[in-house]
Amino acid sequence: MISLKKWFGGETSDDEDDGTDLRLDSMRISDLVDYDLKTWEVTGRCVYDYEGFPAQEWQLTSGDEVRFLERSEEDGKTEWTLTRSIAVGDLQEDVIAAISADQDPPSTIHFDSRTYDATESDSGVQRDVDRDGSTTASEERDFVNWSYAAEDGRVLFVAQWGEQRFTAYEGEYVEEYSFTDILPGGER
Repeated sequence: MISLKKWFGGETSDDEDDGTDLRLDSMRISDLVDYDLKTWEVTGRCVYDYEGFPAQEWQLTSGDEVRFLERSEEDGKTEWTLTRSIAVGDLQEDVIAAISADQDPPSTIHFDSRTYDATESDSGVQRDVDRDGSTTASEERDFVNWSYAAEDGRVLFVAQWGEQRFTAYEGEYVEEYSFTDILPGGER
């Protein structure tokens, strides 16, 4: 994208972030984006390394609602998922007991009147991303992740962090073009 400074003859460097090249995959903490008739603020950001396959995640907040937008790429194909945190105890199956006993959760999980079937499992490392875009290796968190899909396209993820901490997320695949009006927040 050509910056306005370049277009009108002003001086600019290639390293300068003038805010004109705002894209979904380059959002920073405090940036704003519109989705589903709401404005969401980026309130957190992290990267995942799934054994050599990177993914990025943005925590989006609108009022009391929090969503997690993840971007992953495999074999040249980019996928976006938008999820919300759910309580592991809200799953009909006792996932924690199954993992403790068998090292794996059930192959089918029920949540919110849907049946989710296991699709894959991965392990990796999560790192937080600071406002300036840097990560700190000392704050790495190892995890194991199990992915599920429902017939209607909804997705569900169960993650284990260490021995006894479990989280779950439910959501859907989304298209990048569904997110509009990306604006810089605070100091850029």
